[in-house]
Amino acid sequence: MRPIPYLIQDLLIKLQEDDTRKGIGANNRAVKGEWEGKLTRFISRLEAKVSDRRYGFLFQPPERVLEYDWLGQLLQQLLGYNSKRKGIKIIDFSEVPPDVLPVVTGTLARILYEIQFWMDSKHRTPFTILCDEAHLYLPVKEEANSIERQALENFERISKEGRKYGVSLLVVSQRPSDVSKTILSQCNNFIVLRLTNDRDQGVVKRLMPDSMKGITDCLPLLDIGEALILGDSILLPNRIKLDIPKIKPDSMTKDFWKEWSKVKPKNSSIYQAVENLRSQSRKEKSDV
Repeated sequence: MRPIPYLIQDLLIKLQEDDTRKGIGANNRAVKGEWEGKLTRFISRLEAKVSDRRYGFLFQPPERVLEYDWLGQLLQQLLGYNSKRKGIKIIDFSEVPPDVLPVVTGTLARILYEIQFWMDSKHRTPFTILCDEAHLYLPVKEEANSIERQALENFERISKEGRKYGVSLLVVSQRPSDVSKTILSQCNNFIVLRLTNDRDQGVVKRLMPDSMKGITDCLPLLDIGEALILGDSILLPNRIKLDIPKIKPDSMTKDFWKEWSKVKPKNSSIYQAVENLRSQSRKEKSDV
C-alpha cells in the first residue's frame, strides 16, 4: 500500500485515453489498441459511482484531502494525543452505504496496521480497534462475496499478526455466528450476554472444553447486565453481573410502548424525509 493522493477525475481521463487509443500495426497503420473498448463498461460504472452523492465522502472530498500531508494529520488525530483529544476516538460509519462499508472499514484497519508496522518499534503505542456491529463488515468468509473477502483479510491479518506490533481487536456483535471464525478463534477473552439463537450459542459452546459446555445452558436466561465470561482473564468460565454505568449510553433505541401512542407524526417531517432520501443528505429542520 502506497497511499498517494490523486484526483479521481484524472484517473477517469487516463482510463478514457486507454479505452480509445489506437494501436500501431504494420506500415504504421492504425489497428485496434490493447485496451480499446475493453474499459468502456468499467468507466461507465465508475462515473456513476463518482456522481452518486452517497459516495461523496469517497469521490467528492474537500480539497484539503488531496494535500500530501493530510493523511499524516488524520492519523495523528487517530493515534496521537493532544490537549483536546486523548485515548478513545470514535469513527461513525452509520451513514456509509452497506455495499462499500466492508471496503471502507477494511481500508482504515489496513492503514492503521501499516502505520504501526512501519513505525519505529521504540515509539509504538499499543491500541485496540473496537469493531461494533462486527457482523456487518467481518462476515464468515464462506458467506462473504469477493469485495467482503478482500476487506475481511485486513482484519484477519490484524487478529493473527497485530499483537506483535501493538494492534488488537475488540469485536462486538449480537450475532457471533455471522462473524469471521478466523477472527473469533484469535480472541483470548469473551464476554457473552444473553443469546437465544441456537447458532450463536453453538459458537460459544465450541470455545469451551467439553466438560464445561453445560454452563452455556444459562445463555438464553441471562438478565439485563448479566454475562458469561471466559478466556485467559479468568480461571474458569463464570456468570457475572455487570455494574450499571454511571453515565448510561445514549442509545438510539426507541421506547416503543410509550412513544407509539404519545408522539404524534409530523406530516412536514415525513415530506422532508422524502426530500432527504432524494438528495441523500439529512437536514435538521423542515420548514415545509
